[in-house]
Amino acid sequence: MSSRSISNSSDHINTKLDGKRLDMILSEMVETVNKSKDQIFEIGEQSRSEYEQLVSELTIIKQETRDTVDYYDKLEKQAKLARVRLAEVSKHFQKYGESEIRAAYEKANAIQVELSIVEQQEKQLRTRRDDIERRIGSLKSTAEKAEKLAGQTSVVLDFLNGDLKKIGELVEDAKQKQAFGLKIIEAQEEERRRLSREIHDGPAQLLAHVLIGSEIVERVNRSKGPEESAKEIAKFRKTIRDALIDVRRIIYDLRPMSLDDLGLVPTLEKYLIRLKEQYPKIEILFKSVGAEERLPGKMEAALFRLVQEAVQNACKHASPQKVNVAIEFRSDKITLVIKDDGTGFDPKVQKDNTFGLLGMRERVDVLEGEMTLRSSNGNGTTLFIQIPILREGKNN
Repeated sequence: MSSRSISNSSDHINTKLDGKRLDMILSEMVETVNKSKDQIFEIGEQSRSEYEQLVSELTIIKQETRDTVDYYDKLEKQAKLARVRLAEVSKHFQKYGESEIRAAYEKANAIQVELSIVEQQEKQLRTRRDDIERRIGSLKSTAEKAEKLAGQTSVVLDFLNGDLKKIGELVEDAKQKQAFGLKIIEAQEEERRRLSREIHDGPAQLLAHVLIGSEIVERVNRSKGPEESAKEIAKFRKTIRDALIDVRRIIYDLRPMSLDDLGLVPTLEKYLIRLKEQYPKIEILFKSVGAEERLPGKMEAALFRLVQEAVQNACKHASPQKVNVAIEFRSDKITLVIKDDGTGFDPKVQKDNTFGLLGMRERVDVLEGEMTLRSSNGNGTTLFIQIPILREGKNN
């Protein structure tokens, strides 16, 4: 065997060994990041749990502080009357016996002692309240940091596990592969964080409020009777209704149920009406042309997402006064036109929000359609999309 062949064989072995070592290193990295993510999640959950307990305790302490202040005010009035009585007895001691004078003195002294005790209790409650409020602020900050860090860790994990490589195969340019892949992963994590925040800040907070309120109802029932507690219960019925509305809205954002029940056009109309409420200064117009018909479910969902992405991009990034959306039904294809009179942009210059356009192009390509974009700085943006109607049974 020649020295050259020995060298080639050695290089091959080293390559295999290096590959195995890289795989081992990657596995260890994934395992370490996974453990770190679990620990971050645990810290976040513990912080949220303690936060909610302290919020409940703070509500009770605030009520106790109010009760203590009310009792102190009541004692002060009694103390004032007792001092007046003691002054009267002391001034006209000839009229009163020794027992009456002693009783007046002892009553005034007892009330004064009680006032000192209640005043001390109030100070302790206020100190405890301030301490809890500081801890609540710290725990909230910790939970938010943990949530953000967990999301960033998920991005790293997805990258390490190869999601980037799979997504990159759809894009020709190597730099675009990496940037687009990361943007999709970040968008997925941001969507998860958004849903988590919406559920936590909406229904979860409302239900936690109901739970805390139930304790207050019990106290009101014990101290003031069933009529007053019934009023408190009525308040929480409204809170539960609000929670139900929030849950339905979140479900709609995930996938509008009307898309399956009513079809594409009614769902778009409802969605754009909701968007008008979110952006009241923007005029959003919708027009449907041609004979409306039900399309395959996947196609309707894709068309809805295309309109959703295009209109949201315009409202968020272009500062338009008007956005026009038109859909035309033909026998063989669907045409979408989304036009705005906003700031526009140079399509040749890549910006952060152009990754949304890349995703739309990918969706259009999957539907075997065509997408054309016209835009320039200061002249708004017009998006033309044509999708062939793929009938059921003709998709293969």
